[in-house]
Amino acid sequence: MKPRIGLITTMSPDSTWPEAVVRKVTEDHRQAKAALEAMGIEVVNASEKISRTKEEMTADGGKLKAAGIEALVLYVGTWTYSNMAVHLAEIVNVPVLVWTESGPGNLGIVGAAIARGALDEVGAVCTLMHGGFEDAGTIAKIKTWLTGAAGAMRLRGTTLGVGGSRCMGMYTAHVDPSEVRTKFGVDIDGWDEISVIERSKEIPDKDAADFFGWMEKTFGGIEARKEAVTAQIKMYLALKELIKEKRYDFVAVKCLPHLPPIHTTFCLSHALLNDASDAFGLKEPFICACEADANGALTMQMLKNVSGSPVLFADFLAYEEESGLVTLCNCGSQPTDFAPSKKDVHWVHEGLQEFEWKIGGCCPQYVAKAGPMTLARLGRIKGEYIMLIMKGEAKEFPREKLSEINSQQPQAFVKLLCEPDDFIKELRCNHIHAVYGDVVKELVVLCEILGIRPILPGDEK
Repeated sequence: MKPRIGLITTMSPDSTWPEAVVRKVTEDHRQAKAALEAMGIEVVNASEKISRTKEEMTADGGKLKAAGIEALVLYVGTWTYSNMAVHLAEIVNVPVLVWTESGPGNLGIVGAAIARGALDEVGAVCTLMHGGFEDAGTIAKIKTWLTGAAGAMRLRGTTLGVGGSRCMGMYTAHVDPSEVRTKFGVDIDGWDEISVIERSKEIPDKDAADFFGWMEKTFGGIEARKEAVTAQIKMYLALKELIKEKRYDFVAVKCLPHLPPIHTTFCLSHALLNDASDAFGLKEPFICACEADANGALTMQMLKNVSGSPVLFADFLAYEEESGLVTLCNCGSQPTDFAPSKKDVHWVHEGLQEFEWKIGGCCPQYVAKAGPMTLARLGRIKGEYIMLIMKGEAKEFPREKLSEINSQQPQAFVKLLCEPDDFIKELRCNHIHAVYGDVVKELVVLCEILGIRPILPGDEK
C-alpha cells in the first residue's frame, strides 16, 4: 500500500530566464522523481516537463486529480509565482509538500518560501521541506510526511459499517456521524447483527466444513466445541458477504451482552477479518472493531493506512507501574497474525463466563509475539478530537502467563515507553489499538492534517 503521490516541478513563467536555469530545474524534476521512487512511493508524474504557467498547472493538476493522488510534492527549483501554487493546490485538493534546496547557484528556497506562505494564506494543507535529493535526513522526513498525508486522505469517501447500537454505555465508542463525515470524509452506515446471524444459517454446511478443515491444518489446535466454531465460521462468511454487498471499507461489530444467549459471537470474524490471510489465501487486512466502537474502528483504519499492517483491538486489562507492563486483551479475539506463528494459536472456548451461552464461542488463544509497537486511540475532550499515541515493546512470555487473567483469551504484554504518571494522566478509554513497528511520526502528521490534537505522553515525538 504505497502512498500515491503526484509530482510537479515549477519555476516562474518569465521568458527572461537563461536557458541554463531552465535546464537545471528540469533536471531537478527528474532527480526529485527518482528520489521519491527510491523511498518506495508510487509517483504519478503529470509531465516530464516543468509546469510554469497557469495553463500548464491547470492541465497537469487535472491529470493528477484524475489519477487519484493522495498528496502532492511541489518541487520549486528557483523563484516562482506563488499564485501558481495556490491555483494548483485548489485543483488537486490534497495536502501539498513544497520541496526545495538552496546553495551556490541554487536559489530554490526563495521560491519555495513564498509558495508555502501563499498556500498557508489560503488555508491549504501544506508543509515545507529543504534538503538535497540524496540527503538521508531530508528523504526520511519527506517519506514520513507523505505517508501520514496519504493515510489521512485514504479515509476520504470510505464507509464504516457499524453493527448494532451503543455498547454497554460506552460514550468513548460513540460518535456523531455528521462530524465524522465532515472531519474525516467517512460515511457511517448501520447494519443489524441479527441479520448476519440469519444470513449465516443459509451458508452451506460444506463451505463451513471446508473452512473448518483449513483451520485444523493451519492452527495449533481447536479445543472449542465444533458446533460453536462452525457457527462462527458461518457468521464470518455471512459477514464477508454483507461487507461486499454494502461495499464497506471497514466495520465495527457488537456482540455483548445480547449475542451469547441467542447464538454466538463474532470472535472468529474479528480475528480473521483483521488478518492478512484466511482459508481463501492471502488478502488485505480488513479492519473490524468490537463493541460497535466507531472511534476504535477509525483509529484502527488510520493505523492501517500508515502502516499497511494488521491492527490490534484490545482492552487495557492490567498495568504494572514499576515495570511499565500493560496487559492488552480483548474480550474474546485478536488477529492471529499477532501470534508468533499460526501454530501458536489455539482456538479455545469462550472466555467470558459471566454470560449465558447458547452454543458457546471460540477464541484464538495465544501470547502476542515480541517486537516494537505503536499504540493509539482516538477520543474527544469537550468536543475536540484527540489521539493518544504511544510507543511500546511487546514482550515474550510463556502461554501459562495467560492464566493470570483469563487463559481463554489472547493477550499481548507490552512495556510502555513512557512514565507511569504520563500514561495515566492521558488515559481516557479502556480500548487501545496497536500495530507492530514505529509509525508515531506518521500518525502525528495524519493528526495534523485531519485536525486531531496528538497527545504523546512524555512528548514522544
